[in-house]
Amino acid sequence: MSIKYITICILILSNVGISFSQKTLKDNQKEGYIIMADGSRSEVAIEVEDATQPWTYQEGIKYYDRALLTGGRVKRELKKSLVAGEIIEYGFGDRRFIYVNYHVKNKGDDVIKSTVEKIKGDKNSDFFAEIITDGKIRLLKFYQPPVITDADYDDEALLKKITDEAKENFDILISREGIAAKSIQEINYKTFFEDCPAVVKKFDDKRYKIQPVSGIKKLLKSEGLTGPKLELAAKTIVDDYTLKCGK
Repeated sequence: MSIKYITICILILSNVGISFSQKTLKDNQKEGYIIMADGSRSEVAIEVEDATQPWTYQEGIKYYDRALLTGGRVKRELKKSLVAGEIIEYGFGDRRFIYVNYHVKNKGDDVIKSTVEKIKGDKNSDFFAEIITDGKIRLLKFYQPPVITDADYDDEALLKKITDEAKENFDILISREGIAAKSIQEINYKTFFEDCPAVVKKFDDKRYKIQPVSGIKKLLKSEGLTGPKLELAAKTIVDDYTLKCGK
């Protein structure tokens, strides 16, 4: 047997070995990490219900050993629920999601009824939200989870419509050290930006497109900005803060 033939065989076997060792991921599976409430971090596999739906990364997430990422079906009993609060952060690639306490108000909900539900704790309010701006002040993106019936899942056109609407109607949350994440349209801007008089003055002068209201006033306020327009307006405020007071 010639040396050339042996070399070719070794190369073929090496390539076969490499192809078997590579993990085959489905669209809803990611190699990522989790951080527990005690600060411990683990490298895990992340699995969401439907990667095409933007709200799917906020709740109902599973995680398990990366060694199970073989391209086949992972048994249910080997998956663990990624519980918001017990786990304070997870991520994959360049995306990071952190635990937030957020009261979801579905489209068309009565404002007063929704507020009572929030006070009584009748709705789940533990979710994850994606970090879109990090630093001294954080901005987070939160999609309003739609109500989808079993029948809706059989209607592809309706599901696409719901998904497309969600991509244009998300909320922006804001947080900083010592202040938990909250909708930027509901903060007390004088308190939140008390270390930056220049930003407070621009709010007072109504020079920002976002005009937050808090307390009882928000019960009477009409819907504000949403989606990409809200995100752009929020980033303008944070950019101002960073430029004038962020150092």
